[in-house]
Amino acid sequence: MAGLLHDYSLITILRVIGGICAGVMWPMIAAYGMRLVKENHHGKSIAVIMAGNTLGISVGMPVMTFIANEYGWRTEFIGLGVVILGIALISFFTLPSTPGEKLTKSSSPFALLKIPEVLIVLLLTLLAVIAHYGVYVYITGLVEEIQLSGGIESALLLFGIGSLISVLLAIKYTDQHLRLLTVSMFGLLIISMGLFLVFGSITGIGHIAFFLWGLSFGPLVTLLQAAVSRQVESAKDVSTSVQSSVFNLSIMIATSLGGILLAQFSPMSLIHLAIGLSVPGLVISYLSKRSLGSAL
Repeated sequence: MAGLLHDYSLITILRVIGGICAGVMWPMIAAYGMRLVKENHHGKSIAVIMAGNTLGISVGMPVMTFIANEYGWRTEFIGLGVVILGIALISFFTLPSTPGEKLTKSSSPFALLKIPEVLIVLLLTLLAVIAHYGVYVYITGLVEEIQLSGGIESALLLFGIGSLISVLLAIKYTDQHLRLLTVSMFGLLIISMGLFLVFGSITGIGHIAFFLWGLSFGPLVTLLQAAVSRQVESAKDVSTSVQSSVFNLSIMIATSLGGILLAQFSPMSLIHLAIGLSVPGLVISYLSKRSLGSAL
C-alpha cells in the first residue's frame, strides 16, 4: 500500500503498523521455533531462525537499495509487499499449529524482571544493540569519513560476508558455547571499531574492519535470544518477548543518541560510543557463567 500511496501522512501510519508487526513477530517467532524441536536443540533453532534477520539486513539492504536506486522506491516497496504476501501464504499452508503459553503471575514480564540472570541478559542486549546500531544506522557517514574504496556497496558486501560466516558458526555452536560466542562478539566489535578509529583511512584496513564488524554483528540476535530463553524453564514466550522489547528499545536509543552525536561531532564519535559500551559488555559476558554457561 505504501508503494501505491502519495500521501506522506498515510505512508507514515503504515510504517508504524509495520513496526507493530515486527515488534510482535520477533519474540513470537523464536518461541514458536523452539516448540518445533527438542529442548537440547533450542539454541540451534533460534540460530537458524534468526539467521533470517541477519541475512535480511546484510543481503536485503544492498539488494533493496540497488532496486530503489535503479527503479524507484515505489518499486522496492511493492516488490517487498509481494514477497511478504508469498511468505504469509507459505506459512499458512505449511507451518504446524502449536499452543501458546498462558500468562500467569509467575510468567509475567514483571516476574521475569526479578530474575537476576534475565536482567544480566537484558543489560547485555542494551549494550550490544546500542553499540552496533549506533554505528550501523549511520554507516554511510562512516564510509565517507574514512573514504573507503568501493564506497557503501563494498562496505555492505564485506559486512554481509562476515555476518553470514558468523551466523553459520552460531548455528553450530550456540548450544555448547554461548558464553564464548558472546565474549567473542563484543571482542570483535572492539577490534573492528579500533581499526576504524586508528587505521580506517589506510587502504585495505577499513575493508578488514567491516568484515570483522560483520563477524561480530551476525550472531547478535541469536545469542541474546538464546541466552534469555535459557534463564527460564517455562515462560519462554514471555522471556523472548521482553528481550525483544529491550532490543527494539535499544535500537531507538541508538538511533537517537547517534543522531545527537553526529549533529555535534564527526562519525568517529559513534566509534567511541561503540567501544565504550562494548568493553563493559565483554567484561560482563566473561563473568556471567551462571547466565551464559561456564564453558568457553
